[in-house]
Amino acid sequence: MGKSEPKLDLLVPKILVLLYLVIGIFPRLKAVDPIGSQWFYFSVVNVLALFYIYANREKVAIFKKQRQILLFFGSYLLFFLVAGISIYGALNVSEGVKDLARIAITLIASVNLFLIIKIAPKALFEYIVKVCHIIIIYIAIQVIWIFLDNDTYRNTTLLLKTALNTYGTQNATAATLAIQIPFLLWGLVKHTGKWKIASIISLFMGVSALFFIGARTAVLSAIFYVIIFLAYFIIDSARKKTIAVSFKTILLPFVVILLVSYLFATNINRIDASRANTFNELLFAPVLNPDKVAQEYAKNQKGFVSYGSGRPIHYEMAFDDFKSHPILGVGVGNWKLANKDKYFAKAKRDKFIYPLRVHNDFLQVLAEIGIVGFISYLFMFFVLIFCILKLFFTHQKHEDRWIYAVIALALLAYGFDALINFPLERTPIQGHFVVIASLILVFFYSKYKKEEAKKVTVNMPTMIVLAVLALSAAVITYVKYTTYVTQNYVLADTTGKNLMKDKYVMSYDQVVRDLSGFFNLAGVGRPNEHVMGMYAMSEGRLDKALSHLDKSIKMAPNHFESTMLKGIIYGQRKINNDSAIFYANIGFEKFPAIKNNYIILLNAYRAKGDTISYFNTIDTFLKRNPDDISQWQLKSQRVMEFYKDVNGAIAVIDEALEKNPDNETLIKYREKYTVKNSATDIKDWYATAFEFIKQKEYAKAKVEFLKILEITPSNNPTLLNLGIIEIKLKQYEETIKHLTKVIDSKKYKDGRAEYNRGLAYDRLGEKTKAAKDYRKSKELGYKLALKLSDSKFE
Repeated sequence: MGKSEPKLDLLVPKILVLLYLVIGIFPRLKAVDPIGSQWFYFSVVNVLALFYIYANREKVAIFKKQRQILLFFGSYLLFFLVAGISIYGALNVSEGVKDLARIAITLIASVNLFLIIKIAPKALFEYIVKVCHIIIIYIAIQVIWIFLDNDTYRNTTLLLKTALNTYGTQNATAATLAIQIPFLLWGLVKHTGKWKIASIISLFMGVSALFFIGARTAVLSAIFYVIIFLAYFIIDSARKKTIAVSFKTILLPFVVILLVSYLFATNINRIDASRANTFNELLFAPVLNPDKVAQEYAKNQKGFVSYGSGRPIHYEMAFDDFKSHPILGVGVGNWKLANKDKYFAKAKRDKFIYPLRVHNDFLQVLAEIGIVGFISYLFMFFVLIFCILKLFFTHQKHEDRWIYAVIALALLAYGFDALINFPLERTPIQGHFVVIASLILVFFYSKYKKEEAKKVTVNMPTMIVLAVLALSAAVITYVKYTTYVTQNYVLADTTGKNLMKDKYVMSYDQVVRDLSGFFNLAGVGRPNEHVMGMYAMSEGRLDKALSHLDKSIKMAPNHFESTMLKGIIYGQRKINNDSAIFYANIGFEKFPAIKNNYIILLNAYRAKGDTISYFNTIDTFLKRNPDDISQWQLKSQRVMEFYKDVNGAIAVIDEALEKNPDNETLIKYREKYTVKNSATDIKDWYATAFEFIKQKEYAKAKVEFLKILEITPSNNPTLLNLGIIEIKLKQYEETIKHLTKVIDSKKYKDGRAEYNRGLAYDRLGEKTKAAKDYRKSKELGYKLALKLSDSKFE
């Protein structure tokens, strides 16, 4: 291949293509997220490519006018322009500028690669295939080693490591593999000799790594396109009447690769040592909890297609934003700051986590840039799909059909990721996208260009515009990168520290100096002003803290972290209970999972002596969190403290038990009140019971003890006495029931309960269980157990 193409020096084009392909392995350089350094790197590569194009403009920057090419770049340009206009209605301009720069980078990269790959499409395609082999081996070695080098079972902590420090998330690593694997399939079909062996090795390692990571979107997309590949390969071989040869040289090795990769991935780091991991367990790994993994994992095992990721509510909020801003959206890069009340209302974790992305690029574009931007963005994909399908179906007899097939599969893998994740933000995936898009456009252009068509020249004004855009994007992404580095230091300084007790290493003045600038929002969606407020508060500069928090609230009005912090300041430092209530109540209503707001409200209402509001707040909290046992106990305590009402306190616990039946903590807590209420009666019942025992009237003694048990169900002395009485009454099952509770409580260490339970088992003929209890009783030194014959312990 490539022999009919012009003999041009391809060294520099190959270097430039390589630089685009290796974005994902560019180091993070101290940034909190690798995309910080990688977007800057991406922009620098664009500048280098433009230098090359300008230097060789007479050969490279000219092409024949072709409708689909102009449609693609026209729609991409429109998408960029509409995104720019949308910034004017955005809450945060700096976030819009940052994302606009990223769109410009991918647009310029697409132009650059189209012009560069056009020089020698087939030769550069084959080069891209070989580079993909090397990249996949490089990634796979690191991923596989993570699992081989760890002796724990497969768990979510291991999976986090597969982000490899340069891909940001394991999903991005997996998507990179899934998008590049189709190029390896071309190598399997077309390579010979050493590169054939390289294709087999890289396929085995790439597929294994994909299984090890277990990212659901990437795995499912790979399964989908592998099925398509196998079906087409069989059809193509049958049509060419080479199925026997193809089966031995290609199909059989590929099937073996898939099977061995699967067996390899499922037999390393077994969740259950007695068996291989299942396919479901590859996709849904348990957390790292060695004490409870067996029962908890079995209990929480999810279905094959269950994502459990909260995506539906993200999609719903994106549609809401589109409906409220249909023309220009909420502003490019600003969805993270839009209204998230639906998400916060259903959140369960007591932690400020802001939904930053829709997890669907198309819906995110719709919400942020509006209908015009969405249509232009979608149209780019329609052009690419049209071009690659026309190439594939129109040239079935042409040798290049396998090129078109694997590019189509790579585009399909990208499409899967765009529908479920956020590749628009992830630099490695965008690097692959511009390569795929450029290959499609170049091959379509090569097949359908008309010699008589008008020449299109990337002239000097166009080059200047591209250069200005590229340099501007480079400056913007560099400045943003520096903020990612600062955020990394701040995160390291604040993580795991209690704002109210611990001291930060960095000073307030230093943080203000480092965080002040054009970009004023952290990667997690928190305004820098909030961070400055935290540092000011830590140093006791409360007025400055409140000033920063006011700016933070204005910057992110749909977030409630800053309002909570103001509530803390007014509730604990600048004592102003009315202000504390005002700010805490905002978060309590909007983001109920955050418990701090609830505590602030309780403390403020108690300080004001407002018992009605105090109990209303507890009731609201318990309505949302009926399984929070500690707050049921608190409410019961406060009923006693404020009203001295024992029956009212008991009624609170009874209500709690309706919501949490058989909760041992609540049962024991209830006994504290019931024992107080019935202390005299309990004393009399005990005296009467022991009097009956002296008289050997065990049935009557049992009645007295049962009266006590009604009041205090977990009373161990009563349960122990009942257990022994039941032996006298030959009610051995009852004995076992009562004494098991005593033994489980671990309150008695004298062996008496074990001996008597063993006796009950013995009488029932359950010799093995009896022997076990006898042995334990003897071990504890119980006298009767020590006198037993050896046969009782066997």
